Formats: sequence, C-alpha cells, structure tokens
Amino acid sequence: MTRNPSLLLALGDLGAFVAFGVLGLISHEKSFDVAPIIRSIVPFAAAWLLLSPFAGAYSDEALRGRKPLGEIALIWLPIGVVALIARAAIFDRHLLNAFFVIALIGDGVFIVGWRALYNRLVAPAIAA
Repeated sequence: MTRNPSLLLALGDLGAFVAFGVLGLISHEKSFDVAPIIRSIVPFAAAWLLLSPFAGAYSDEALRGRKPLGEIALIWLPIGVVALIARAAIFDRHLLNAFFVIALIGDGVFIVGWRALYNRLVAPAIAA
C-alpha cells in the first residue's frame, strides 16, 4: 500500500484536524477567510504533529495498528490543552469557554476515529 506508513498516518491525522476545523467553520463562520482557517486548524495540527511523536503516536505499535485507541485519546488530551493555550495566546482568544471543551473533544474524536479506520483498513495492508 505505502512504503512510508508514518507519512500516511501523519497525513490522516492532519486530515482529521482539517475535517473538524472545516466542519466548525461551516457551522459558525460567515466566510472562509484565511484567518479563521488558520486559527481553527493550525494550532491543533501543529501541536499534534510536533508533540505526539514523543508520546508514541507514531511508534511501531501505532504504525502496525496495534496501539490502543484509548492511548491515542490519552496522548491527545494534554496536547490538545497545549494547542488551546497556544491558540489563546497567539490569537488573543479566551481560553476557558465552550470552544475549549468542543475543540478538545471534537478534535479528539476525529483523531481517534481516523486512527480506528487506519487500524482496521490500512495497517493490515501494510503488514501484508
């Protein structure tokens, strides 16, 4: 399928953040301008892609589809909080509001959902 499963996994992770961010923008924004897109997607994707490898999100176990999804969720929670703090600081936004909870849970669901698909459909083809 692919010779570089870590790249595929990272692209899927990025896609999960983009999907959740676009869904939120469609729900709340009047226009698709660059600033809301950056504010809604970049802090979360950047924090995840920069920090999650150190927490094992791209370990051999994860690449083979054997990392429990609960562990992915536990990796996401502190990274998601870091992303929300960075977003609040960089974009001068309030930290503790409804968005905090929605983004933390929503992005987490999308990441875990993507990883479930990867584990079920992609990882077995890589191992073959």
